[in-house]
Amino acid sequence: MQSATLKKEAKKAIDELSEEKLKVAIDFIDYLKEKEEMEATLEILSSHELMVQIEEAEKAIKKGKFTEFIPWEKVKRNV
Repeated sequence: MQSATLKKEAKKAIDELSEEKLKVAIDFIDYLKEKEEMEATLEILSSHELMVQIEEAEKAIKKGKFTEFIPWEKVKRNV
């Protein structure tokens, strides 16, 4: 199922919930968001290559080598 269809279904289901069940649904959605963030963090931490890049970036920042970095404005255009 496509994301837009799933979101539509979820919104319809939410509209039909009682206030009590809505609070439970919100708690569960918050849990899922945290879980997704944690999984992404663990993925980064378990990647040796990414951790090396992060360490190199931290060293460059401490040395004031800011020209080694791509400005955020340029990056977000490509995301």
